[in-house]
Amino acid sequence: MEGERRRWRFPGAGWLSAKLSRKMIFALLALAVLGWALTFSWFLRYLRDYVGDTYDAAMGTAQEQARQVASFLEGSRGDCSGLEEFLSQRGVGCSVQDSQGTVLAQVFPPDWTGAQLTMSGTATAQVDSETELQVLVWSRTLSRQDLIEAVGHRAFWGLALFNLIILVVAGVMLYLLLVSPIMGLRRIIREYWEQGSLPPRSPRQDEVGKLQNTFADLTEALQAKERSERRLIASISHDIKTPLTSVLGYSERLLNASLTPEKRERYLHGIHDKGVAIQSIVDEFDTYLDAGLRDKATMEVVTAQQLCDNLREEYQEELGDAGVSLEVECRCPKARLICNAPHMRRYFGNLISNSIQHSGAKELRLLVVCRQEGADLVLEFGDNGQGVPPEQLRQIFEPLYTSDRGRKVSGLGLSICRSIIRAHGGTITAYNRPQGGLVVKAVLPCAGG
Repeated sequence: MEGERRRWRFPGAGWLSAKLSRKMIFALLALAVLGWALTFSWFLRYLRDYVGDTYDAAMGTAQEQARQVASFLEGSRGDCSGLEEFLSQRGVGCSVQDSQGTVLAQVFPPDWTGAQLTMSGTATAQVDSETELQVLVWSRTLSRQDLIEAVGHRAFWGLALFNLIILVVAGVMLYLLLVSPIMGLRRIIREYWEQGSLPPRSPRQDEVGKLQNTFADLTEALQAKERSERRLIASISHDIKTPLTSVLGYSERLLNASLTPEKRERYLHGIHDKGVAIQSIVDEFDTYLDAGLRDKATMEVVTAQQLCDNLREEYQEELGDAGVSLEVECRCPKARLICNAPHMRRYFGNLISNSIQHSGAKELRLLVVCRQEGADLVLEFGDNGQGVPPEQLRQIFEPLYTSDRGRKVSGLGLSICRSIIRAHGGTITAYNRPQGGLVVKAVLPCAGG
């Protein structure tokens, strides 16, 4: 079906469908062409036909009056004495000549004192078998004012019809180009609002189509956010319910049972440990919420060398004692970055903790590479673990996403990393290394100057 639709598209259809402004230009040109076509093919012909019909009618009237004068002369046997009265009743002028061209009579109405717009008609009066008279009649046509009013009246109705056609065509084009698509988009938005129906994506390439597709993207983002919030609620319930149940159990036993001092102390320690676990979960949620608030964070300018040195100083010795190798390569020591130092420490700390917990490597080796690409600073953090299944790479940064259904942590570490990088105006992605292991790549804008 798609191939058939493309087969019917005329050349330039891609240019026309790309932008609404182009469609409007095309519509205006089409209206202009239609206006010119109607003007030259219909309206002018309409006026020409009216003027031609008026001329033919005037000529026919003059010819008929010439025949009437000829009949009068034939009836009077060529006597022109009563011709003036006959002509004055009809308001026409007349000239009578014999066969030699001699003017026998010439009569004009008395009110013909100035120039007149007249039509002429000729006829032959057969007085007897030997006498034949030539009759030339002048019939006055419409007056100047009558002609102006007649043509103006015709032009008014012609222009009214002309404008009505243009208005109808413009209205249809405006409806098809703007009103109908906007009404359709409004219906889609209302169905989403009232019924929760997901908006379809539009094949249109103009602004209306892009607006509908942007709305579709927005609804997808809202759905993803809703799913994330549901996972957040589920995670809070899951992670807090277990220690809270223990706290309630221990406290109930302390209140309702006679316990030895050893058990009482053990229950109190248990309540304290579960309280600490709940506090750590709440602290992690606070960190997650705070990580994206750049306007409340203190920003400072640091060089790439300082960032790498701080990373080595803070983690290299500690990780070495735990049997974890950390190597930091700084390939652009003079590159500068505007950042919040505590947040960046939390960023690397979360990545290190994630690799230790989930890499699956027996001898864990971590590699941090700092390099510059154009106006960006690239931070690559990789390990030599088992990596992440390809289908999960785009989900590991989502809040509370985990493939471990029996997890005991809230699953916010990588999501906090994404929030920190986004708060610094950067982007973060992840990919598996061919030789094994996961690489998390952050791209941050360098500081100018």
